[in-house]
Amino acid sequence: VWVPMRDGVELAASITRPDAEGKFPAIMEYTPYHAQGASGPGGRYRHFAERGYVCLNYDVRGTGNSRGITTDMYSAEEIQDGCDMVEWIAAQPWCNGKVGMWGISYGGVVCWQVAMHAPPHLAAVIIRSGTEDVYTEWTYPGGCPRPYIYENYATLMTAYNFAPPSVEVCGEKWAEIWNEHLQNNVPWGLGYLSHQVDGPYWRDRSARPDYDRIECAVFVIGGWADWYPTPLLRGFSHLKVPKRALIGPWSHYWPEDAIPGPRIDGVREYEKWFDHWLKGIDTGVLEEPPVTVFVREYSKPSVMYVEDAGFWRAEHDWPLDRTQNTDFFLRSEGRLGEQSSSEENLASDDYPYDPTVGLTTGKHGGGAFPPWGMPLDQRLDETRSLVYSSDPLERDLEVIGNPKAVLHVASTAQVAYFHGKVCDVAPDGTSKLVTRGGMNATHRASRSQPEFLAPGRIYELEIPMLSVAYKFRAGHRIRVSIASADFQNAWPVSESGVNSVYRCSRHPSRVVLPVTPVPSPGHPEPDVQPCPHPLPARETIPKPDYAITHDLVNQTVTMSYTCRIGAGINQSSFTVSATKPAEAVVKSSYDYTIARPDSVIKVDTHCVTASDEATFRHLVEVEISVNGRQHFNKSWAVSIPREFN
Repeated sequence: VWVPMRDGVELAASITRPDAEGKFPAIMEYTPYHAQGASGPGGRYRHFAERGYVCLNYDVRGTGNSRGITTDMYSAEEIQDGCDMVEWIAAQPWCNGKVGMWGISYGGVVCWQVAMHAPPHLAAVIIRSGTEDVYTEWTYPGGCPRPYIYENYATLMTAYNFAPPSVEVCGEKWAEIWNEHLQNNVPWGLGYLSHQVDGPYWRDRSARPDYDRIECAVFVIGGWADWYPTPLLRGFSHLKVPKRALIGPWSHYWPEDAIPGPRIDGVREYEKWFDHWLKGIDTGVLEEPPVTVFVREYSKPSVMYVEDAGFWRAEHDWPLDRTQNTDFFLRSEGRLGEQSSSEENLASDDYPYDPTVGLTTGKHGGGAFPPWGMPLDQRLDETRSLVYSSDPLERDLEVIGNPKAVLHVASTAQVAYFHGKVCDVAPDGTSKLVTRGGMNATHRASRSQPEFLAPGRIYELEIPMLSVAYKFRAGHRIRVSIASADFQNAWPVSESGVNSVYRCSRHPSRVVLPVTPVPSPGHPEPDVQPCPHPLPARETIPKPDYAITHDLVNQTVTMSYTCRIGAGINQSSFTVSATKPAEAVVKSSYDYTIARPDSVIKVDTHCVTASDEATFRHLVEVEISVNGRQHFNKSWAVSIPREFN
């Protein structure tokens, strides 16, 4: 069906209903990923329709089969559409007036956005892997541009937003809808790069910090190998509504399909939640502890796990009440201890800024190709970082919560980035990444009004690290490493320089870990059930081409990959100069072919995103051919001054 919005734009929606008369609760989902194909309802929709729910999903305006145009991700019009669609659903003769939302990734982010606007008939949401702060967790973590955005997402979404709608669904409207998109849509990457500091553009797209505006029940689901467990748990901790959190070992998948395992029966959890809030059935979900987390344990680092090591734990809150935030201080001679230094002089460790550190960190959340791209043995990067290690632990140590690094730093440059890692060092010396966090120091006081550093002046930085649930084994050591780059995840800052980390009594640099005593007997057991779908064999999981190369002559490092993602092939390279950190470039493409009985439509997009000391530049080109003949070609280019980067 086509649903008219308040401005007359018709959005294409697919409805899966019970084969019965009556009024039913409804579940809504929307994305810009061309969900409205001709293949019929997906597995989740059919499952819930068979159990008395109406399921509706629709294409964002200007994408897929929907009319209208799109010039920016998460536009005000798009968010208003989401609220209006909730109310349209509630008014239909087949709906009982109770509406829920669910979604993963983009579909999870929009659950936060619609919930924040509180349409009257929205009763409950399930948010799988969606951030409540688009700036800090998506485009500019720590205040630096995220390369992934330009390696993959800007290119992919340009292809999707200029690709044709489905002729099987649109019929006679097909050419008109496609032409509207071709003539008026704008690549989203232009907006990402044009807003380098936080402000109204990003706040309008984020629930943070206005959590009190949310009135419906919220169930957040994340994975430690995914992008968003930290913002999901942060949002959960601020909500004043009925809420639940489930964090597994997973990457970017629903729990019943996820890698790494163990998988659980996610559908059972969704049913319990929606049956309670949309049908009024007492499923016992409110009597369960509201937080279930998977506590990870040591296993040898690998670029991909089929199954992670660890165990499930049920908790009553986040952060946990029994957490004991414990300081681990940086000491002389590379030591890490719970006692601060007694040195009164300005003791510091200095290092030159190397923009290529971060080879082993992996792509955050697997980047464009989860579950690949996980962290490796960190020792290669540790040779070019400041490193501080504890003595071997005398007993097991559980760390569950929100760690942070408190660093007293100085730099010879006006712009500097500081990145900290916490690692688990096994007796054989293997260093496994547990958590990390970074900050562009110009953002130390404000993300919206950055300030340059005064060279040589000492500043205290409080750097949030990724949330964690991890058990260190007795005999292992805790290691903290400090550098000024996270090559695969943070665009390098523009200035070379020498950075200093102070570790004296006046400037006690440290990492604060949420040490968590093992719960006493009688602590509730988690109520999760194994998934009926078995984990795949490792050799059956499609592999990307994924490499990091060092050009010894030109002194550059390049991360490159080729992988199938969504409907097409994404190729990308990210090159950083070891001697001129301001000079970095992403070159990416996305090739998307639609084969039809009467035609073959090929959509090719190419993006180049580059920087020097003064500017960021972003070039986008779209080429579309039909049966080998050019149908459409257009390019866009922007040059934006660097703002505190």
